[in-house]
Amino acid sequence: MTHATTPPIQITPQDLPLHCDGSAATHHAWNGHPRVFLPIQSNGEIECPYCGTIYQLNGELPHHHAPTLSSGH
Repeated sequence: MTHATTPPIQITPQDLPLHCDGSAATHHAWNGHPRVFLPIQSNGEIECPYCGTIYQLNGELPHHHAPTLSSGH
């Protein structure tokens, strides 16, 4: 469910971790969906799988939010 006419919600690294509860799409907290955390990448976009709200991160992920590669230990 994509809202093509709705511009992405702009977020910054200070807004992380990113989550959506549907209130941005419905404009009512009572008419949302379960809170879901969204794994956004640096300077990227992600769409909420429940309501279709698109979020755009302007900036780089802080080091503690960056995915780490496992060395197998």
